[in-house]
Amino acid sequence: MRIISGLYKGRKLNRVNKSTTRETADMVREAVFQMVEIDPSDIILDLFGGSGAYALEAISRGAKFAYISDHDKDAVKTIYKNAEALECMSQVEISLREDFKMLKKLEHIKFDKSFIDPPYLYPSYDKLLSVLSNQTSKNGLVIVETEKKTVLKDIYHDLIKIKEKTYGIKKISIYKKEQ
Repeated sequence: MRIISGLYKGRKLNRVNKSTTRETADMVREAVFQMVEIDPSDIILDLFGGSGAYALEAISRGAKFAYISDHDKDAVKTIYKNAEALECMSQVEISLREDFKMLKKLEHIKFDKSFIDPPYLYPSYDKLLSVLSNQTSKNGLVIVETEKKTVLKDIYHDLIKIKEKTYGIKKISIYKKEQ
């Protein structure tokens, strides 16, 4: 696993190496970033961080700051190792928190890009996307990785699905905040 483009292009990332953490393949991450442009003012959320690959890729591509959380201690340790190895600790805040507790902690922040990659049997997509609609900036994007069989709604409040692609057993759904 590596950083695909930007300042840290080619740098390797540590993996969590636990059966409970599913890493996104470089190929899928590259496809996501071909669909999602990162701007220098972007505030990023990586809610189920795992190794932190989505957020760290966004930082490498020029994002201003990233909030990364995971509920697993080993994942959070891996995120710290990866951010330290890239020397970008000043551009990230890493937390050991569950999804809704993290969103509550950050309720005053509007995210420009949110990467949501929970376990495939995650039971709360509807609730999560509804909450995120209030924490997404105007024209902001929410990128959701699910198992390809998972069906998400086309609209969650003012988040509107603008794209959906399948990659093997994974599906990427991209929502845009409309106002």
